[in-house]
Amino acid sequence: MFHTILAPLDGSPASEQALATAARLAQHSQVALHLAHVHSPYTSAPITIEGLPVIDEELHSRAADHELAYLRQVAASVSTAVEPIIARLDGPVAFTLASYCHEIGADLLVLTTHGRSGFTQLWLGSVAEALLYSLNVPMLLLRPTTTPVSPTPFRHILVPLDGSSLSEQILPHAVALASYDGAELTLLRAIEGPSASESGRSALYRPHEINVADQRATADLYLSRLAVELLAAGHPAHTAVVAAEHPARAILTTAEERGADMIALATRGRSGITRTLLGSVADKVIRGGTLPVLAMRPLPPGD
Repeated sequence: MFHTILAPLDGSPASEQALATAARLAQHSQVALHLAHVHSPYTSAPITIEGLPVIDEELHSRAADHELAYLRQVAASVSTAVEPIIARLDGPVAFTLASYCHEIGADLLVLTTHGRSGFTQLWLGSVAEALLYSLNVPMLLLRPTTTPVSPTPFRHILVPLDGSSLSEQILPHAVALASYDGAELTLLRAIEGPSASESGRSALYRPHEINVADQRATADLYLSRLAVELLAAGHPAHTAVVAAEHPARAILTTAEERGADMIALATRGRSGITRTLLGSVADKVIRGGTLPVLAMRPLPPGD
């Protein structure tokens, strides 16, 4: 399924924690692994004289040599049968990475969600979020840890869906990762549940429960149809429907209860291009959880 994997690096130990997972996936399929570093003149304080920046081409040259040496060193430490391809790039970070992604035909990005400045400056909310908005390529977002962790196969992938064809565009990529590791798949549909005020009403008057029952039946049919299609293609999947006021919280809770070790979801949902889930449900899942998240902005209808 994946043919070219891109792992962006910013020189920090946090960003390098994505390497082991990227290398493992590349090794499994014997595909190309690209390691890219974008040099930005704004990441370090320039030399100034009387308040004016000094442009020193020798310093720029030394920076380029240093960054290339860094990439070569990192590439040498990666254990894959196919030698990683390194690229030292110049320009605005997110735009340059997106351009490089298109240039090499990357169909999976693997990166940690914190970058150069550690926890004081989030990748997510800047570079990673910009990439999620600008690319229609799945991104495997990993949380950095304080201690090195050996990458292990994924065993259970939870795939939240909202009933739209846009949300379903994540499915082939989730299936691909599940196939790599023999992981279980669970398709999840979160439906609107009773509000706190309604839950306290008399059992004789709960009109919302009828609506929830109808939603649940529709969601069950929807997920069952998808599960049958996946089974026919050789990919069995479980299904789950949960009623909740807060979908993101329900997704994270279900992932924990079912022992999922990855969540895969699209960053746009039912209302398509006019209303993004990034900034609401998907954003809350990515920011609020600790699990790896496979996220992707789906293509608009007709593209």
